[in-house]
Amino acid sequence: MTIYSAPEPRVVIVGIDGFSPIYMDRFIARGKLPAIAGTVKAGVRAALVSTLPATTPVAWASISTGAPPSVTGIEGFLIHRPGDRLDQRVSGCYSYRCRAQPIWETATLYGKRSYVVKFPLSYPSQTASFRLDGAAGWGGLKCFHEIASSSVASVEPLNNEVLIERSAGADEAGLLFHGVWRLKTLWGGSDVVLHVTVTEGGGQLQVDIADESGLALVSLREGEWSQPIQIRGCGRQGVVECCFRIKLVECSDAPLKLRLLNTTLHERTGHASRNDIWEKHLDQVGPIEEQTEPSLVFKSGLDLKSQLELFRLNAEWLQRISSQLISREPWDLFMVHIHIVDWAHHLLHGAIDPRHPAYDPETAPQYEQALLETYQMADRLVASVRREAGPDANIVIVGDHGQDLQHTTFRINEWLAAEGFLKWQGQESEVDWSATSAYGTGNYIHINQQGREPNGVVPAADVNQIKKKLIRKLLALKDPATKRRPVRVAGEKEDFEHLGANGAGVGDVVFCLRSGYQATNNRGEIFSPTIPLHEFTSGHDHFWPLDRRIHTRFFAAGPSFKRGYVHSAIEHVTDVAPTVCAALGIESPADCRGHVMEQLLTEPPVRAGFRIADATNLPVL
Repeated sequence: MTIYSAPEPRVVIVGIDGFSPIYMDRFIARGKLPAIAGTVKAGVRAALVSTLPATTPVAWASISTGAPPSVTGIEGFLIHRPGDRLDQRVSGCYSYRCRAQPIWETATLYGKRSYVVKFPLSYPSQTASFRLDGAAGWGGLKCFHEIASSSVASVEPLNNEVLIERSAGADEAGLLFHGVWRLKTLWGGSDVVLHVTVTEGGGQLQVDIADESGLALVSLREGEWSQPIQIRGCGRQGVVECCFRIKLVECSDAPLKLRLLNTTLHERTGHASRNDIWEKHLDQVGPIEEQTEPSLVFKSGLDLKSQLELFRLNAEWLQRISSQLISREPWDLFMVHIHIVDWAHHLLHGAIDPRHPAYDPETAPQYEQALLETYQMADRLVASVRREAGPDANIVIVGDHGQDLQHTTFRINEWLAAEGFLKWQGQESEVDWSATSAYGTGNYIHINQQGREPNGVVPAADVNQIKKKLIRKLLALKDPATKRRPVRVAGEKEDFEHLGANGAGVGDVVFCLRSGYQATNNRGEIFSPTIPLHEFTSGHDHFWPLDRRIHTRFFAAGPSFKRGYVHSAIEHVTDVAPTVCAALGIESPADCRGHVMEQLLTEPPVRAGFRIADATNLPVL
């Protein structure tokens, strides 16, 4: 008699950052996202409420651990630590800031093999079987393994372009330009120096780029991208091998116009744990393609086509590395994260949302098509991991938060200053703490309380009165341009315990804004309109997470999940980790507060066996 046994459960998680549930549903309904639509048809679908605030580090920390922000300690991109001055905050984007156990660590403790690629809050953790980077590519983060930032360079720089300096060149026929392009390093070492020449031949212009010694690196014509270029540069720990690409954005003569784009110079190796696994696959998948933020569009006038190409380089690299690891390595849990959809909304949303005052119906379709292209890049990532994982694996697709229009920026600290709660020192952003009773950071307003804050001036007996006054004024505030009230919800932080927004780093007052408004802490007008394609025109940080536009989605298919099931209840992002663990056949993470979405599973979750960590208590035979 032959005895058959079911294969051990395996789970692939594709995290798609910042997709809008409205646009996701629309593109699925139109048949534009076949891989995601196929997952929905073959499996389950549920709506999820995000965290407060609904931001990348806060929400992904809760997704990965099943714990709310008050437990993870990840309460924003930047975290206020009690005892520090109110304007001194630390990054909330690294694994060592998270106080709760993530599922890749839980899986490892249960003897499962977990592989994590570019997942927020995973860097620089070593608790997964394999972790590949995770330090940048979102939230404006600079990676510790980055040598030099991406930039646009020109012979006649405008805005924030880098100058390509003219220099004397060889006297030869057809030579139109010879210059030096310096890529400034982030760690104080010598610049990476590139020699640039422009020649004419056969009626076409060609740009040749060489390193400092004159060794030829690449020849390009207008619109072309280089393959990855390997060069030496000074990083955080000395001179290392790094890789990057160059695009010839523009090149024309009479007068000469030359614009070059470089991607981030990033260390070739040393950014993975275990690095030997990364090096085994490096030649097959190519060096990391990481930084995709649209700051060069805003600051240096980079064209939208080039920005979409940066998105594509990242998405295709994620496809290659995911396919390689899934097909060649032993794994039980595989996690990969893609951020470009979030960036695309921040860049394009105001140009496609009719509620923005600058909306143009003539140009909106082309910008919506550009947004669709980024969703389709994520869809192709889903398709490739499903194909490589095979039908016996469970696949989970999940987002961290939705998106909403930002037509107006609200500067919380300027408002506090106008209301007499804060005093600036001159025209700069320095605060006169001796005359400041309240200070805003993100969704929070902190009271500058005596004995609690380093420069506190507010007696403890007056704190409640100031909190009530702030809440009343926030809720009564009106935008003079629209005559609308921008603040939707405001209250003491204890009122937000049910959303986990009551931790040690949270301010005394918490507020969320109405659709169209996004808060910031910097100087400027209290209210200012946003300009599409020149600054962020969508947001999620300061919106009410119970608003359906800020919801996200959970899609899953495979042996552990029902087929064709649409969940009617709205769950929370903290429910993702325990549900994934149930599909893996292991217990939820140690600090989990979420619950297993049992209605989505084919069978009730079974209790898992002992963890590896428990084996130390077993008798030795």
